[in-house]
Amino acid sequence: MKLGRAALGLLLLAPLAVRAVEPISLGLALAGVLTGYIYPRLYCLFTECCGQKRSLSREALQKDLDSKLFGQHLAKKVILNAVSGFISNPKPKKPLTLSLHGWTGTGKNFVSKIIAENIYEGGLNSDYVHLFVATLHFPHASNITLYKDQLQLWIRGNVSACGRSIFIFDEMDKMHAGLIDAIKPFLDYYDHVDGVSYQKAIFIFLRWLLA
Repeated sequence: MKLGRAALGLLLLAPLAVRAVEPISLGLALAGVLTGYIYPRLYCLFTECCGQKRSLSREALQKDLDSKLFGQHLAKKVILNAVSGFISNPKPKKPLTLSLHGWTGTGKNFVSKIIAENIYEGGLNSDYVHLFVATLHFPHASNITLYKDQLQLWIRGNVSACGRSIFIFDEMDKMHAGLIDAIKPFLDYYDHVDGVSYQKAIFIFLRWLLA
């Protein structure tokens, strides 16, 4: 809207300059403003876009953790500080990596759901949130090479499309070591890996706590 007013003011102040501009040139310029500035913002009002429709609220995240996650006071504090600090940093040096360990019913999956919902309105159903379950998506050890290639391509492709992608890996205790090695290059302090920056991505690993 401010850009539109500025453009209108320029037209009013310089009528002679406007007359000198060919109609087709002016039309192309206005089309460029609409497609490059106004249209993306209007589009994101009606559908989910990469990044955030709204800034992540530390208070809202804390409220969700306090009201929905019980008996995990230390974990809630660590998660709150890690997620809110990472999202508020415009230039993180590496992706956010969270490793959640616990027995069944301790809230590992619930925490990942809360995080996803506070970053994307679609939560776990968002196009920018990707959930992998070891026994479901990588069931056969004999296909480990294929799984590694597919997983790396999936991560690379989705982060290329949206830097603020979230990847959740469930049943890490059942995941083949080769697949874990395939993920490692994306988690370190690299500006780019094969031309793609992963520094704004989020990786959440869920592991059942062995006795």
